[in-house]
Amino acid sequence: MLNGYKFRLYPSPEQEPILLQWIGCQRLIYNAKVQEDRYFRRFQRRMVGTVGEDIPVDQQYSRFITAKTAFLRQVPSPVLRNGAVRWRQAYQRFFKKLSGRPKMKRKSGRQSVWLTSELFEFRPIVDDTPGAVCGYHLHVGTDKFPVGIIPYVAHRPHAVPASIYLAIEGGQWWLSFAAEDLTVTIPGKEGDAATERIAEDLRHLSADQLAERTLGGDRGIAKPLMTSDGHVFDLLPVQQTRIQKARRQHRRWQRRAARRKKGSQNQKKAYRKVAHYPQYEKNVRHEYAHQTSHALVGHAAYDLYVL
Repeated sequence: MLNGYKFRLYPSPEQEPILLQWIGCQRLIYNAKVQEDRYFRRFQRRMVGTVGEDIPVDQQYSRFITAKTAFLRQVPSPVLRNGAVRWRQAYQRFFKKLSGRPKMKRKSGRQSVWLTSELFEFRPIVDDTPGAVCGYHLHVGTDKFPVGIIPYVAHRPHAVPASIYLAIEGGQWWLSFAAEDLTVTIPGKEGDAATERIAEDLRHLSADQLAERTLGGDRGIAKPLMTSDGHVFDLLPVQQTRIQKARRQHRRWQRRAARRKKGSQNQKKAYRKVAHYPQYEKNVRHEYAHQTSHALVGHAAYDLYVL
């Protein structure tokens, strides 16, 4: 079974420009594929001889590296390839009617770069006393394009993933990935085997017994958490007050940023402030729902505000 992980990342001032360059180049390839697809579809509608022909949905990107975009050669080729792969994956979701056609990625908001195993390595930290792995060092880059070891805070143990996302949002860096849950996965077997084992343990229970042992939770916007037995958990009054204050500061800095000179450093600083306040509310809601759900499952001692 796969679990999702999201940890805080702390690149150094020397590493940040490199990661931002990788993000920008991967976004450029993705947007170029979107524009190319729009061109082919517009050309197909207007030219009689091309009606009915298939529009290419491939992962080729070399044609976008020209004299005007020579800076693309300053990043590892897997970074550019992954940009084309992300576009193709988005198009496959469109074919399955799971989403719309791929759209242009903006330079504002959350920015991320997808790295596959050629570009990173989790080097284990071994505890000398028991000889077990107690953590990992995240090493990013290649011999030609080195980045180095980037510290991150792993608040729970995890396995080594096949790919990772490095993202920046509101001035904060994040590491996210999906990896096998070692507590559920059966060694030497596929993930479906672990699911079958869990289903086998629960198969002998009746519907009433399953309902008694099962508690579902739904995370929302107005209310952070609601359980299947009808309980609604709301934020603490002090948390609601701080969120309202953060929203007022957010609107205030939006007005300040709009009045400052376009493209100036002062305007960029103001927009960084604008991005900071929604991140606070997001973190509060996520942490509250996380602690509340753990309290319900493990009967931990948390101070809950129940409506």
